[in-house]
Amino acid sequence: MEELQRHLKPVEDIPQEFVFITLSKLATSYALSCIPFLEMTWNVMYTMLGRVQSSRMKQAFCAVLETWSKGVTVYFQDWAKCSFPRIGEAQLCEKTYPFFCYVVRNWLDCEEKELKEDIIRAVAAMMGLLLHQEEYQGHVCDQLSWLLDQYEEVQDGFHVTKRLRHFLEAVEKTEPFIPRERVFIICIVVHNQLSDVTKKHRIGHKTELCHCMLLLARSFPEETMEFLYSQLEAENEASRIAALSLLRFFVHCDPMAIRKNMFLVVKAVETVFGDHRSKVKVAVLGFIKELFSSGVENCSAWGLVAYVFREFSRATSRLETGNLSEREAVAETALQTLCLHVLDTLDVSASGMTRLLWPRLLQFVVPAQYTGTLVPLSRCLRELVERQERAEEKEEPNYLCYQERAKLPTPQALLVRLLVLACSPYEGGGHGAVALQLLKTLHRAIHRAVGIPWMAQIPSLLQYLEGKVSAGRGLI
Repeated sequence: MEELQRHLKPVEDIPQEFVFITLSKLATSYALSCIPFLEMTWNVMYTMLGRVQSSRMKQAFCAVLETWSKGVTVYFQDWAKCSFPRIGEAQLCEKTYPFFCYVVRNWLDCEEKELKEDIIRAVAAMMGLLLHQEEYQGHVCDQLSWLLDQYEEVQDGFHVTKRLRHFLEAVEKTEPFIPRERVFIICIVVHNQLSDVTKKHRIGHKTELCHCMLLLARSFPEETMEFLYSQLEAENEASRIAALSLLRFFVHCDPMAIRKNMFLVVKAVETVFGDHRSKVKVAVLGFIKELFSSGVENCSAWGLVAYVFREFSRATSRLETGNLSEREAVAETALQTLCLHVLDTLDVSASGMTRLLWPRLLQFVVPAQYTGTLVPLSRCLRELVERQERAEEKEEPNYLCYQERAKLPTPQALLVRLLVLACSPYEGGGHGAVALQLLKTLHRAIHRAVGIPWMAQIPSLLQYLEGKVSAGRGLI
């Protein structure tokens, strides 16, 4: 650092490019050691600003502004690890603000592609730094529109998104006041980038855009959910798919955040249940699958579970008509497969799920259009009954009252349906064995007198079927 300061000392000509490159690399690797020299370095560099004319030198200068600004942010988080006396936020922001003003005033109208990207990086880094001081927050927010406008100015929006994410990470940490209107503008711009089917994003760009929306959801949950709700209510297919993809991303990356707004999220998703476009259905099922596999507790969304069964039934009916084109048939088959994958992820052990699912799932056992779901359905019902039995311990179980639950199948209907399936044990991928297992599990729901004989007879039948299956495979 002493040698670099010697090269930086005020002279008629600005230092050579390597000096700035080295300063940038040092701040990248040794932020905590460099920041104590920021005031000295910034004072000298500011005197050079008017003499930086070539694009190459501006790029080198911007790299220093970017890396040192990010280094200050690191310093704010880990200053206790620094061996030098602490420097206050106000002092560091005060030294950075003149650079921010100069670059904004003199360099933002640049049209050279590479230099433009470097300027964007430098300005965004300084914006994130200056948010730490309330007196600069208004000036920073004024430049937010310029940053968002760069999506239309540059060919590769990935660099803009990276800078926007850095800014929003600073927002999450500093919690500055940002008007609702500006929050909605950010939501609109980011969502448009995701929903514009004409854009070809580079690998990782969509993930960065989703991270930006997640940061918004953490800092401004009410505004973000309101915006996504409006996009789901819209009739535009791409807007709905993008909004559903974002909700799925939220659940995957931050289930705690989504849990706080579970009611609003479920209500928003239910608004598109009537949309019969295949891509929208796939997006809805993708969200439900992520929700079920995330372990989110207190999920009271029975409508989401019922939707999966309804879509499976609808796809089955369409395939049975035989009036579909080859492309449509492939789409409906893929939809059936996705429905089964969703049901496979249904975790009945999550908090509130036992009460939610039992005994409602029984209504899908008897109707023939749900036969294809018997394997995951049986698994869920068997796990639910086992959980009930463990919870009840020695207490007398509460048998189902079918008079009070008109939508549920009667014991007779359950018995007949499962016996019919068991009579054709090798059809439908081995539904017979699954039917017998379910018949054994639901013996109390059918009649309490059948428990003892079924406990002896059904395992024997299952062993017989398994033997036949094994023998059949051996012959093949």
